Amino acid sequence: MSVLVGQDSDVVLVSQVVWDYLDTARQSWLLDFQNRHGLYVEVVRHGESGDCCAVRLRAVENSAAGGDIHPAARRAFIDLCRCARKEMSRQNGAAKRRCSLLPCVRSSQTDGEGSLLAPPPPQARHIQKPHLKDKKPIDLDTTISVPMYHNPSAGREAEFGTSLGADSGTTCTICMGEIVERTTLDKCGHSFCRTCLDQAFQVKRACPVCRMVYGQLIGNQPANGSMMVERDPDLELPGHEGYGCVCIIYSFPPGLQAQEHPNPGVRYPGTDRVAYLPDSPEGNRVLGLLRRAFEQRLIFTIGTSMTTGMQNVITWNDIHHKTSIWGGPRCFGYPDPTYLVRVTEELREKGITAD
Repeated sequence: MSVLVGQDSDVVLVSQVVWDYLDTARQSWLLDFQNRHGLYVEVVRHGESGDCCAVRLRAVENSAAGGDIHPAARRAFIDLCRCARKEMSRQNGAAKRRCSLLPCVRSSQTDGEGSLLAPPPPQARHIQKPHLKDKKPIDLDTTISVPMYHNPSAGREAEFGTSLGADSGTTCTICMGEIVERTTLDKCGHSFCRTCLDQAFQVKRACPVCRMVYGQLIGNQPANGSMMVERDPDLELPGHEGYGCVCIIYSFPPGLQAQEHPNPGVRYPGTDRVAYLPDSPEGNRVLGLLRRAFEQRLIFTIGTSMTTGMQNVITWNDIHHKTSIWGGPRCFGYPDPTYLVRVTEELREKGITAD
């Protein structure tokens, strides 16, 4: 599959490498399509990561197509992109080459998960050892609802779901002084000064020592985005042979920053991002956690891009994704034997677990 298109849309999301191939190596294919259907094909938006681009099909003035894009013309363009991908795979010879051409794929005719293909039956689960040294936690500016517990002897401890006396330490790890008005978190048992913990929870409702979340974190990811999933049972990720590939497509239209963003009222551009997971039991478990993180608006934020330096744009937050199929960790791709373990830990720190 090479494209994404809605039934009532004239915009198609195409793999960047497929579009480059059509636009340069096989210009005659594209010109023939435009002449045959009376359409002009143009790129209207590039994703920041460069893995996909939005292409608009526009009727040529005074053409037989008029001002509407016929569904048959969209289907013909989709077939053209698929043929281009197959031709690229054939020319490169190696079957693995097709992995680098996996595009953003989405359709309005999907199942509940947004997939065009039914997932293959589960296979043997790969065992991976935890490896947490590459974590890079960053606090979010979030609003959180925290479950309350009442303990008559604890006074205001009930406000944070805490209790007294669970930790025998005498030093507060926040102010590094002797604990005053001891407050102990009920889940992890770490104790702090009441005022120190109060101030820390105003920034992020998580234990300052172990980062266990108290309540549900809600991020400031733009609320108008979508997360879609496509499965390719014939595509294998390096290090996860024997399984297919899950392609996650995040799509955000342009919008205005809200009060929770750095510059309220300032416009931000739209973007499309693609990420990859193995279609294995462990990969699908991570997929479910990422979906919950997306619903809690934790995967993206608005700020300054680390790759382009542009300000007021949608950027990745601190939940790492694999945006490439090849190249290993340095290229944000596979193989990376500990990635699923690491991203699971990053999600756990935000209170998102399989339990």
